[in-house]
Amino acid sequence: MKKYYEVEELTAILTDKGYNGYFMTQAGYPGRLNESMERFLANLDPRCDFNKNLILETYLDWNGEDKPSIQCFISLKNDNGRFTFDAMEIIQKDRFGKSISEKRLTDMVIDALPTRADAIKMVRKEMKNLSSTHKKGWRI
Repeated sequence: MKKYYEVEELTAILTDKGYNGYFMTQAGYPGRLNESMERFLANLDPRCDFNKNLILETYLDWNGEDKPSIQCFISLKNDNGRFTFDAMEIIQKDRFGKSISEKRLTDMVIDALPTRADAIKMVRKEMKNLSSTHKKGWRI
């Protein structure tokens, strides 16, 4: 069952779940979620682009360029300005930008998305499991 949301409903749900940082819509239009989406939609050509799907991008955890980070991508299907959830990808990257762990969520409604804190735990938990299996140093 797909549920469609207006921009205001969508931003309210995501903000309540802790996704209240800065976003980029379609790799442009930086700003708070509502502002970013509205600016993107205002620049669409209604004759050919209005049903273009959206990709929202934000950092869930950022401590500087030389530190690991957690990034989130949310894909939304657009039906004449009403949106439904398509997929969410959460990626933890090391300080060089290499992916350490990722989690992809599909087949759910926006209401069922994890909170920001839970999304962070999803990729950090996997990293803890990986690091416990590595050998500690070389022995000669």
